[in-house]
Amino acid sequence: MAATQPSTSSASAAGSGHATPTAVAGSASENNGNSRASAESSPAAAPEPIERTKDSFTKLMVERFTSRDAVAAAALSDQLNHTRISTSYQRQKINEYRHIRTDYQPVFTPGRLYGEGYRGYANGFTENHAPARIVYPSQKVRPGRRTTPALKYSRKDMLKQAELHEELVPVRIEVEWDKFKLRDTFTWNLHDRILHVELFAAQLVEDIGLKPPAAQPVFEQIVVQMREQLNDFYPFVFSEEDALDPELPYSAYKNDEMRILVKLNITIGPHTLVDQFEWEINNPSNSPEEFAANMARDLSLSGEFTTAIAHCIREQSQLFTKSLYSVGHPFDGRPIEDSDLVSAFLQTPIPTVFRPQQQAKEYAPYMYEMSDADLDRNETIFSREQRRQKRSINRRGGPQLPDLRERQRTIRTLIVSSVLPGAAGNLEETGLFKRAAGTRKRPNREGEISDSEDSEDSVPESPAPSQFAGTARTRGMRGAASVAQHRMSNLGRSETPDALHHETRTSRRFREETEDPGRLVVTLKINKDKLRRLLRGEYRFTNTPSQPPTPSQGATPKVLAKAVPTSTPSRGISTTPVPIPHVVGKFPPGQIGRLPAPPPVPGQQHTPPNPPDWLVQALKGLEKKYSEGDRFEAIMKYSYLDPVTELPVQIHPLPDGVKYAWLPRIRCLDCTSKLYTPGPDMTAQKFETHLRFSSHREAVRLRLMAEGGGGGGGSGSNASS
Repeated sequence: MAATQPSTSSASAAGSGHATPTAVAGSASENNGNSRASAESSPAAAPEPIERTKDSFTKLMVERFTSRDAVAAAALSDQLNHTRISTSYQRQKINEYRHIRTDYQPVFTPGRLYGEGYRGYANGFTENHAPARIVYPSQKVRPGRRTTPALKYSRKDMLKQAELHEELVPVRIEVEWDKFKLRDTFTWNLHDRILHVELFAAQLVEDIGLKPPAAQPVFEQIVVQMREQLNDFYPFVFSEEDALDPELPYSAYKNDEMRILVKLNITIGPHTLVDQFEWEINNPSNSPEEFAANMARDLSLSGEFTTAIAHCIREQSQLFTKSLYSVGHPFDGRPIEDSDLVSAFLQTPIPTVFRPQQQAKEYAPYMYEMSDADLDRNETIFSREQRRQKRSINRRGGPQLPDLRERQRTIRTLIVSSVLPGAAGNLEETGLFKRAAGTRKRPNREGEISDSEDSEDSVPESPAPSQFAGTARTRGMRGAASVAQHRMSNLGRSETPDALHHETRTSRRFREETEDPGRLVVTLKINKDKLRRLLRGEYRFTNTPSQPPTPSQGATPKVLAKAVPTSTPSRGISTTPVPIPHVVGKFPPGQIGRLPAPPPVPGQQHTPPNPPDWLVQALKGLEKKYSEGDRFEAIMKYSYLDPVTELPVQIHPLPDGVKYAWLPRIRCLDCTSKLYTPGPDMTAQKFETHLRFSSHREAVRLRLMAEGGGGGGGSGSNASS
């Protein structure tokens, strides 16, 4: 259509006779083009132009509308199909969740559906088909299901508290109620106006884990003890004055140095810390808390020891402060006038800063772990010390001073926690419950029947050095250097022994349980000629037993020392004459009839040989004498002998050159905890003492009752075996 319009206009212009040059040129070019097109085209005719009519236009629009409607219908169908699929998936998911909630609720927890944290952080159930309820913060359950009121304070109260002076008071809590024993130490701010004593006591009882009805009595005792110690606190007075004479040194007219000896004995759980050091109580720059933190960091101790060390420093400083108040000290730098109090303080000024090297171990910290038996013994000693320290010290003609020589030991009750270092894992390990009395059986005082190495239930001593070493008289001695240093520091003072030389006095029970020497050393003076004949076996006594020696003795001379009838020795210090042990041949007492044994083989046990005949005959004699159902037998025990003393040893590792031997022993079938040593000589008189004990008779009676009154005739076979 666009191509036909120029030719029409040019034709009209030519017909009119008013053709312009442009039109003429266009016409000429058009004619040339047509001629070329006609020449290039073949004889085919040119296409006829399409005529646009109204019907064709209407038909075109109808086709367009139809195609658009078809596309819209297809899109709508796809959308409906997608909606149907999505709706079906959502319904299926809803049904699945409903099925899980109703049928598999215990298995499919909300944490598995929504991840961890859904039920945590105080979130609860919301789909409980109940009306919504608003839970305010005061109504929410506290973490750990605590019931005590929470500590609440306002910003205004905190600002007031920050302006008050901090005065820390050492507080010691010792509560015994029923089967519970609560012990704790801490420091309390005397000017605290936010935290009340009652609230602290309630939270302490809840932290320990006490339940009613024991919680209320313990709570009341804690409140009473805290009130008493807070009311009995004496703050130290620090005075700051100008120099009286600027030309003279301060020490020329005043001496306000007050050094004391602080002793630490802290037991937390199975661990015990022992140490001592000097402390200046008249120096406001000294901070017990800072010192305790540094000491705990150096020794890698837990936080429990940090607070315990700070409490011990403040508690022992408070003892001296009370004494200064009692004697009316003005706290202005004047020398202390009371002689007893002067001797309690350390010498001032220090004569020399260097001390003997032998005193280094006295001021070195020791950390050791105690077993259950050591804890029981420590508990007994601690209880007796407490009862003794509660008795006041009355001075004639003067004020009553606290005991400055004794130091209270610190034992803390642990709390149950899996986060705090050094805490107890369960309630049994906290030490809250009293230990049952009589758990450790006291040694028999009637006399030792068995050798020390035969007792399998012996408990090793705690490895704390210099705590209970030696006897009660020599326990405080630390060498000549320590004594000399102490006497130098006490020049011009009272010669009353200081606490440095006399530590805490142990109980009588502990002294009685001190290990006795393993053997008796007897010195015999014999003529050289007789000794030579004795060693050759030529010398004989007139009372030589008629029974020949056992084959195990071999070349042992058949010699028996004459028995001296004496009373049975008792444990402890006694004036009873000690019987001289009888030596047969070259064997020590209790080893008559021993046989050499092969070295031990791992995983195998050697077959013991038969006991000696004299021991079997001796037991048969006891069997006839005690025919009331006693059962005992003779055995051979595999033992390790010291290469020098030839006495049984139980230390590990074994010493070099140790000997192996079978030693004759007696086993009581009613008291199987120990093996008994025969003697004296080739008799069983020591074992006969055991047969008369009430504990043995009770064991025999119980066995006979269990057997229905029989079993009295069965001892012969056992004894003869």
